[in-house]
Amino acid sequence: MSDGTRLGWRDLGWLAALLLAGCLTLGILALTADRFTGGQGGVPLDDAWIHFQFARNLARGDGLSFNPGEPTSGSTSPLWTLLLAGAYLLGCDFPVAGQVLSGACFLVALVATYALGARLTGKRWLGALAGAVVAVNGRMVWAGLSALETCLFAALSLLAINAHIRDRAILRQAQDGSLRQAQDGSLRQAQDEPLRQAQDRFLGQSEGLAGRYRLSTAALFGLAALSRPEGYLLFALSLADFLWASWRRSRITHHASRITHHVSRLLLPTVVFAAIVLPYLLFSLRTSGHLLPNTYHAKAGVDLRPDLDFLSLTARYLILDNPLLLPFYVLGLGVLLFPALSSATGLGEASPRGRASLLGLWSAGLPLIYACLHAVLYQHGRYLIPLIPVNAVAGVVGLLEAGRLATRRGYRWRGSPKALALLVGVLVIVGTAWRLPMMARLYAWNVDNINQMHVALGEWAAEHTPPDAVLALNDIGAITYVSERPIVDLAGLVTPEVIPLLRAHDRDVRLADFMAEQGVQYVVIFPNWFPGLAARTDVLEPVHQVTLARNTIAGGEMMVVYRAHWRR
Repeated sequence: MSDGTRLGWRDLGWLAALLLAGCLTLGILALTADRFTGGQGGVPLDDAWIHFQFARNLARGDGLSFNPGEPTSGSTSPLWTLLLAGAYLLGCDFPVAGQVLSGACFLVALVATYALGARLTGKRWLGALAGAVVAVNGRMVWAGLSALETCLFAALSLLAINAHIRDRAILRQAQDGSLRQAQDGSLRQAQDEPLRQAQDRFLGQSEGLAGRYRLSTAALFGLAALSRPEGYLLFALSLADFLWASWRRSRITHHASRITHHVSRLLLPTVVFAAIVLPYLLFSLRTSGHLLPNTYHAKAGVDLRPDLDFLSLTARYLILDNPLLLPFYVLGLGVLLFPALSSATGLGEASPRGRASLLGLWSAGLPLIYACLHAVLYQHGRYLIPLIPVNAVAGVVGLLEAGRLATRRGYRWRGSPKALALLVGVLVIVGTAWRLPMMARLYAWNVDNINQMHVALGEWAAEHTPPDAVLALNDIGAITYVSERPIVDLAGLVTPEVIPLLRAHDRDVRLADFMAEQGVQYVVIFPNWFPGLAARTDVLEPVHQVTLARNTIAGGEMMVVYRAHWRR
């Protein structure tokens, strides 16, 4: 498969096998959880229920709100909310509908991984190998059944990166073609126009017509940004990468003309991107006073000194995902970021890999940005799960490069090339799939934990509290969705007024005063999160609790319901 080749009939066999593998791994985790929970099923994280609550309110005509009629930018993925709302309007039930959607996005991500891997290596079997590595990755399959937006963002970011690489290929062809035309005398020189100025004018027109950044590519990046806020960073990296490639190889000599030409070609794509993301940004600004969702301000803290613990955990997940592929990932990442490294094998920037620096920037840059935001890498490293397909593609690029280097150094495989490909493929797939049974068990435990604690507490609240009772929660998903009670969010995700209180030195005192002002009647918290509040026996009376025998995903082993008796 060459750089410009689209998916065709020859790819159908590979894609069918890949999709079958993806369905099998999804089935393994789903059946494991179904048996473990006695047929109850469910989702492995309370955050999925947050999306369900937003989607249900949107479908019922209450807009983007968590408490009906109270607009909030608490959703990190308005596109995912919209898709879930569509499923709800069609009469589909949660959580199954959310899991079907996330599973479908998982399968789309496999196809996108195959397409990107085949484009960058020129070999279908390596594209299929990258897809297979993703299909058997336990963390990725976990995301595929989570009813979260993770796989949607992974699929859209892969499609956008693939389109970006194609745009860079078109740009290179346009620049090379315009240069040849300018040199062979095909330009028309106006009277009294200097030759160099005429060449700059001609080159600018030729490159501009054929080497534009496609609007469809910008639209894909816009949709990715609506599925996860990290999409804004990805689009910024893509613009920088395209601008650098355009500037570096441009033959326009006049400095002012060069700047105007290269910046103007990105203006319309930026407008398209902005048209897609601006409505939600303005909604967020209007409801919370910030452009980004509340979750960013509740969870992130910018520090130019990266969190070394976060980077250490990132490296740990890289190793666990596939220790056999890791050295080739490092080599592939180097080739993607520094195309000149592959010149030793006769490739360099003329190859598709030479135009895929965005892939390397995304793989290396996102963990670094997260580390500077001091994010917490919990829940199976879910914030970096969208990088699993990207890292798999970088790994097969490294495999190809290692093979070329070995050939140039005189190392020869004496057997059949197909036998070598089969051996390499089996080893690489096994290097990832060995953790799948463990992740299946963890997934089942996660689902059971959420059912036993969060869903059960939602059912308790529905049965034992008045319909208009205000609940204060630090995990807001299933309890709110099941009980359908108005809530105050003690984590600040949908109640942004709480965020400055959480950072105060007398946090628990201020939270108690705030809850009293809001008319909170029941407080449902992890005591280990709010020990000061849990100790306020003068105003909080424990009336119910749930304790997990084995906690694998919740914020604590015990969650307690307190009846509030505020002093007036």
